[in-house]
Amino acid sequence: MTTLIVGGDHVDTYRAFLSASGYGPVMHLKGRKPRECDQALPRHTRLVVIMVDQVSHGLALRMRRAANAQNLPVVFTKRSISQLNKALDRMKRGGLVQ
Repeated sequence: MTTLIVGGDHVDTYRAFLSASGYGPVMHLKGRKPRECDQALPRHTRLVVIMVDQVSHGLALRMRRAANAQNLPVVFTKRSISQLNKALDRMKRGGLVQ
């Protein structure tokens, strides 16, 4: 199962953090090119992480709707490992992520 990071240009730190936390492998969708904005979620996605300060509102909304249609958890975070960690902890406590 894959974790998808949406937005951001330099996500190696987040990729390593998610992999070390058991959410690997991690794919990245920058969302800067128009054709990237129309892509579907990868087939085996289990978690979507949206970098809110690095992505357009339209793309964030499309990815959220696509994830909701597949009953996938979505994490909205800024460029901060600590904020991402807190969001993942909240989801774990809520029973949304395994």
